[in-house]
Amino acid sequence: MIFSRANIGTFLTSLAIQACGLVTGVLTARILGPHARGELATVMLWPVILSNLGLLGCNWSLARAVAGEPERESDQVCSAVVLGLAASAVFSVLGYFLLPRVLPADRAHLLPLARLCLFLIPLDMFNQILLAIEHGRMRWQRFNVVRASYFLFYAGTVLLIWSGHRGQVRWFVWAFLASQLLAVFLRLWVQRKSFANGKPSLVECRRLLFSGLPFWGAAAGNMLTLQIDTVLVVSLMSAKAAGIYVVASAFSNAQFSLGDALGITSFAVLSNEKQIGNQQKILTETFRQSTLLSAGLALLLSCLIPFLVLLFFGSGFTQAVRPAIILSLAASFTASSNILNQGLRGAGRPYAGLTSQLLGTGVLVLAAAFLLKPFGLMGMAWAVALSACTQVIVLVAFAANWLNISLINFWPFGASSVRSFYRQVATLRMRFLRSPA
Repeated sequence: MIFSRANIGTFLTSLAIQACGLVTGVLTARILGPHARGELATVMLWPVILSNLGLLGCNWSLARAVAGEPERESDQVCSAVVLGLAASAVFSVLGYFLLPRVLPADRAHLLPLARLCLFLIPLDMFNQILLAIEHGRMRWQRFNVVRASYFLFYAGTVLLIWSGHRGQVRWFVWAFLASQLLAVFLRLWVQRKSFANGKPSLVECRRLLFSGLPFWGAAAGNMLTLQIDTVLVVSLMSAKAAGIYVVASAFSNAQFSLGDALGITSFAVLSNEKQIGNQQKILTETFRQSTLLSAGLALLLSCLIPFLVLLFFGSGFTQAVRPAIILSLAASFTASSNILNQGLRGAGRPYAGLTSQLLGTGVLVLAAAFLLKPFGLMGMAWAVALSACTQVIVLVAFAANWLNISLINFWPFGASSVRSFYRQVATLRMRFLRSPA
């Protein structure tokens, strides 16, 4: 199940993206240091949140629409782009007036850079909408190429900053925006035939908007869950603490490749699968096998973190070690819940993810209220871990109830699940790379 051609190709692309993230993360931390790294996180935080909210879920509804009606792809692309550009204008104006109110008082001098970063909103929304077309049509090779393009461009621009000894936050903001723009040009070229042949339609825009609203709620919940810890740290702690927390969080991204790849393919496969029995098989087997793998990776990484922090980021970030270990273990739960959440979205049930994320966010905020002041970054890390556990429990309970099966079907650490996993690993051959998804 998890060793299909689509999963392997998407996983390898995610690994390449993660390698780019490692390069850019290490260079950014070493060039800027803890304080300036925290300032960069402050500048980019709200534009990133607004760009994801501004999609209004139309990227998910678009992916499902082209999966169901592939013959109308060109018209759907053009309509989605028109809708996305209109939404980006609204959210950019909102961001312009919101930023002075959400920036910490000691970092008010960063307002011009934060407003410059708002150009991310139309660029990222355009990129996400065009990527959704390849996702829904399951054109995995093209999907992975365009998905990786931004990260490759950004890694290249950060290397230029490093070679030119430009140690200011503003250079990283310009690199961030330039990389997004280059990715836009690439995706325009890939979809040039759709733009030439398609026509935007008000009816199609309205349909995408209303069908996307449930997914927007789920996406908003996901964004809130992923960013609320950073929002709290940036807002309530010093710039130096924010920079250290960003480095600690980077180790939790070690689970990114697995959760991202299996989540992407689960959504697309379940969008195209109508038989409830097959949906049950896909959801349960993918969840069990991925949870086993992510748990093993988290334990291994936790043992290596004390050495990796000093090796990659330097002695200025040694305070990130203990929070990084907790966040890495929590990320194994986050990866599993993301895979299950994406699968349920693909089956047309986005509200389960929204419910789990809202409950998880509530747990995180409540735990942070008690733990952040006495324990600092360690308190935030434990709050994230409690939130991740809550989300995966809620999602498993919802999926079991929907499929009318026992919760035991999702238990990954039973003898049969372990044997099945190792049997797949043992029989993995190059022929799997040539098999259909």
